[in-house]
Amino acid sequence: MKTGAGEAVKSQVAGLRAGAIVKLNAAFLAFFFLVYMALLLHPKYSHILDRGASSLVRCTFRDACPSTSHLSRKPGGRSVAAANKVVATERIVNVGRAPTMFNELRGRLRMGLVNIGRDELLALGVEGDAVGVDFDRVSDVFRWSDLFPEWIDEEEEDGVPSCPEIPMPDFSRYDDDVDVVVAALPCNRTAQGWNRDVFRLQVHLVAAQMAARKGRRDGAGRVLVVLRSECEPMMDLFRCDESVGREGDWWMYTVDVARLQDKLRLPVGSCNLALPLWGPTGIHEVFNASDLTAVDAGSQRREAYATVLHSSDRYLCGAIVLAQSIRRSGSTRDMVLLHDHTVSKPALRALVAAGWIPRRIRRIRNPRAERGSYNEYNYSKFRLWQLTEYFRVVFIDADILVLRSLDALFRFPQISAVGNDGSLFNSGIMVLEPSACTFEALVRGRRTIRSYNGGDQGYLNEVFVWWHRLPRRVNYLKNFWANTTGERALKERLFRAEPAEVWSIHYLGLKPWRCYRDYDCNWNIDDQRVYASDEAHRRWWQVYDQMGEVMRGRARCRSGGRSRSRGTGTSPRRSATPTSTGRSTSPTPGSGS
Repeated sequence: MKTGAGEAVKSQVAGLRAGAIVKLNAAFLAFFFLVYMALLLHPKYSHILDRGASSLVRCTFRDACPSTSHLSRKPGGRSVAAANKVVATERIVNVGRAPTMFNELRGRLRMGLVNIGRDELLALGVEGDAVGVDFDRVSDVFRWSDLFPEWIDEEEEDGVPSCPEIPMPDFSRYDDDVDVVVAALPCNRTAQGWNRDVFRLQVHLVAAQMAARKGRRDGAGRVLVVLRSECEPMMDLFRCDESVGREGDWWMYTVDVARLQDKLRLPVGSCNLALPLWGPTGIHEVFNASDLTAVDAGSQRREAYATVLHSSDRYLCGAIVLAQSIRRSGSTRDMVLLHDHTVSKPALRALVAAGWIPRRIRRIRNPRAERGSYNEYNYSKFRLWQLTEYFRVVFIDADILVLRSLDALFRFPQISAVGNDGSLFNSGIMVLEPSACTFEALVRGRRTIRSYNGGDQGYLNEVFVWWHRLPRRVNYLKNFWANTTGERALKERLFRAEPAEVWSIHYLGLKPWRCYRDYDCNWNIDDQRVYASDEAHRRWWQVYDQMGEVMRGRARCRSGGRSRSRGTGTSPRRSATPTSTGRSTSPTPGSGS
């Protein structure tokens, strides 16, 4: 009996306990339901629960999507849970710290969001209709060298060069224009080569394309763009001249859409030519570059060629012959000479007589160069960006001879140049767009930006990483890296061709005016023979001879136009076997680059 009674009591207790648990669970469910309904109905928080995939923070700026463990291949492929966690963090961090520039955005009707979520802007008090811009994130195996290869088949001997595709949004999905494009740009300064990150370029391009295609323009044809980035946005796309404000990591621009569209029409990298080499019928027809020049015939934009002389008169003769060659090509553009105090008055008179417009400058020292070295004042080239009376400038080194008109280059944006080593361009001929703030940025970065070769070319390559490839025939380097019979035969043929088949010859090594006229004295120095070409040497002296006796006297070339027998006072001429390529070394004094 006692046993039966005990079992009954235990059964009653168990029943009561189970009932209590059920009631407790019901209470918790009711509580969470009420919280959920409160969030759902409250307008301030309803967006957290009512956002579609297109408005999620697909890939937040704070971590710049460093890994793919929680990413899908849709940009910003964060899961909803991961996105919510980032949003919560952003809300705590940003509350009460909205940049005043966002006052410009309040009341605007529509925002296009690139790599940033609407909730992040709401946390800053920026409200309005927003559309998230979807795009497939570029693959992690995509490298900068895929976009900027060292070599492409410009001559189309084995095929037509092409670029890999960077995924872009389907802009046809967005029916309405946006009043402002807001984007978060990746930046990881601690990583080597951070400024050549493909995903960083992709987000820049998506934001630029959105602005160009769907941005609502003001009366001046400009679109408002707001960018968040710890690093300065790429000047190649978002020009400092168009910046209208900055607060912390936030940058605001009014972007000239027409100018931006000109850039976006070009290949995505140096993987293809910006200026075609061949015509539409194939390699048997040379591209008619005069068509590009004709498009701009009625333009009132001022444009100029420019060169720089500093520290001595050593390149005086080269600059005079360069001017003559530009005029012989048929160009009537201004020719501006930047020079410092070391260029003498007689030399300046000769340069003016040759057609140069002189502009005196103060030299800019390279703080990383040794005193008295070749590279000590080569940052003086930055002064080119102070020629703000000109819309575009084509810089040409004084050791270059122009054989065909380069006027078509004025149709191309900054920076357009031929390739050099790796993913780099050669600054011997380059298209640039003068700008006071770009000049200030170049000078400001001297102590933090490292040049790969200690010179201005290496420095500019670190600043302008998204450049546009011109055919190497535009700036044809006088060198024979491969040292093969085939290479020498081809290049010597191009150097002597009439009419000219290259636009210019860039005289690397010892300069023609430092030699006697009958042969290239690079033959006399073992490690300079890679630069030796009698055909190119003869071509330079041919233009010199056509200048006239008075101008030749003013040019003061070292040889005075005299000939010298081979081997007289020099080492005998031997076969051209280079001891080194010299590709990434600083040139020796007197040789230039």
